[in-house]
Order: sequence, then C-alpha cells, then structure tokens
Amino acid sequence: GRSSGFQVAATHRPCTKGLWLWSVPLKRVALDGTEYNLLLLDSEGIDAYDQTGTYSTQIFSLAVLLSSMFIYNQMGGIDEASLDRLSLVTEMTKHIRVRASGGKTTASQLG
Repeated sequence: GRSSGFQVAATHRPCTKGLWLWSVPLKRVALDGTEYNLLLLDSEGIDAYDQTGTYSTQIFSLAVLLSSMFIYNQMGGIDEASLDRLSLVTEMTKHIRVRASGGKTTASQLG
C-alpha cells in the first residue's frame, strides 16, 4: 500500500475525484493518554474546473459532515470567494450542532 499521503498539485485540475478515505486508520494517542484511530479523508476541490457549483458544494458539505476536524486548503491568496466558502462551513456547523442537540438552541449557540 501507498504510505506517502494524498496527491496534491498546484493546479485547478483536481487530483482527487469525489471523496477518498485513507485505507488504514492511524493509531494515535491524545494528550490525556487516550488512544484513538485517526481516519483521513480527502475531498475534491470546491472549485474544480470540470465540475458544477452544485456538485462541488455537495462534495464539500459531505466532507464537512463526515469530519470532526476540517482543514481547508486554499491555492493562492485568500480572496472574497474563499471567505464565502469558509462562511458556508461555519454556517453549516452551526446547523449541525443545533440538530445534534435535538433542536434545542441557546443564544450562545447561535453566535
């Protein structure tokens, strides 16, 4: 098996199509000594030149929903469009957190 990681390139041509899950969980130890398995997920870029906005948003949303930690990688500088995408992630996580708590919200949850 491959052990070097997911393919990355400095281009708008996607290296990843859809979502890819690393084939073997990585065993890790938390700061408190608890062992856990780390699963790595790679997603197609949200602005892939050969995809529609709807498809990209669906892939992006699914990646966020499947993740307990989401790392956003941006090619080039951060512009207004990238801030809009990050805003989308922030809003999605608020709704996910509200639904996970049974729909009961507090003022602090709404930000």
